[in-house]
Amino acid sequence: MNSLISKYVGVLRFFCPWVIGLVSSDSHADLFDADFSAFNLNGLLDLRYQYSDSQPGEIENGLGKFRDGGNNSRFLANEAALVLQTRLDWDWSSTLTLKYADHQHTPVDLSEAFLVYRPVSTSAWQFGTRLGMFIPPVSMENIGTAWTSPYSLTSSAINTWVGEELKVFGAEAHIRFQTEGGDRLKWFAAGYANNDTAGVLLAWRGWSLHDYEATLNDQFVLPESLGIQTHLPLQASVTKPFVEVDGRPGYYSGVSIDRPEAYNFRVLYYDNLGNPTALENGQYSWRTQFWSLGLQVHLPWEWIFISQGMSGQTRMGERIQGLFAVDNGFWSASFLISKKMGNQRFSIRHEYFATDENDFLPLDQNEERGHALTINYNLTLAQRHQINFEFTHIDSDRQSRVNLDQQTRQEENLWQIAYRLFF
Repeated sequence: MNSLISKYVGVLRFFCPWVIGLVSSDSHADLFDADFSAFNLNGLLDLRYQYSDSQPGEIENGLGKFRDGGNNSRFLANEAALVLQTRLDWDWSSTLTLKYADHQHTPVDLSEAFLVYRPVSTSAWQFGTRLGMFIPPVSMENIGTAWTSPYSLTSSAINTWVGEELKVFGAEAHIRFQTEGGDRLKWFAAGYANNDTAGVLLAWRGWSLHDYEATLNDQFVLPESLGIQTHLPLQASVTKPFVEVDGRPGYYSGVSIDRPEAYNFRVLYYDNLGNPTALENGQYSWRTQFWSLGLQVHLPWEWIFISQGMSGQTRMGERIQGLFAVDNGFWSASFLISKKMGNQRFSIRHEYFATDENDFLPLDQNEERGHALTINYNLTLAQRHQINFEFTHIDSDRQSRVNLDQQTRQEENLWQIAYRLFF
């Protein structure tokens, strides 16, 4: 409880000086006269019906590729989110996202909280920064309210992992130049903390597909079937994705080039600079590095093409004779095409994912190969109400399933109907 309170206090201390200064300073007394609104509140309510034909997933402590598996059907309140945006003055703004989700560790918790500094520019050059708790700019699909996607209910394998383990606590800055032809060139970089355990889910559970994003105080149960505590008795039975273990900051940096309503290309390199031997309160630090590529192209007749790719490595533990206790390479690539038809949208995404193993720990058998297909149709009514119909099929082969007396190769299916209210 003390840890939870201290995290919220830290977030409030980050935001309160700006808010207090804004309210108390005479120099800001005319802000509302300058047509700044005090608050802009929007959000999301997401109700689902799901039928799955799959292996037990993360919630059941299994190795299925969906978060909730088994042969069952259910209705659920999948998610409810509030996004509070405040325009502080001409240059400063803030965003805070509060979220409830099915099987969330803390029923209502912070998803993102950050300040944005973007001074008005009258030249082709623009500078900006954001500070706080936010998701790095990897996803090309999850661009909606509370990090939702307008194309699908189920995130791609890449975006699923980003949502679970890659939230950062720090500062990001960018410099952008706009050409006379309308192209925008941008360089961005960030330094951050509290992301030392990134990689543990990818190594020990593998790639997954769902739409859950971790919150400030989240934690995930590690698969018991692997006997992790037998070989690593100091490892806790849960992983906490947003803790600082080794006291060393990480960074990411990248470049992008885009033209509105035409194309967007982005490349990013991420390195949490984790010390693989550091351990604190049952949480090991993992050294996780990857390259991320994203491409979005607007095609004629309101078609859009989006592709993402990722390739990297995650390691932890002592190094003996050149090998780490856990050392996994990973990669994934997705291809989505979507057609907008007035208030309707049809989308289809195909993707591949894999992990490789090069370590000395015998427990995990982390190699896997797989591919997935997601088909989504959604209909938006009165701009606020959206109905989604979606089918996802995953075909994967993961060696560690032998510990559960399962076939290493499994085919899994998920049908979903969702009602989403945006406000």
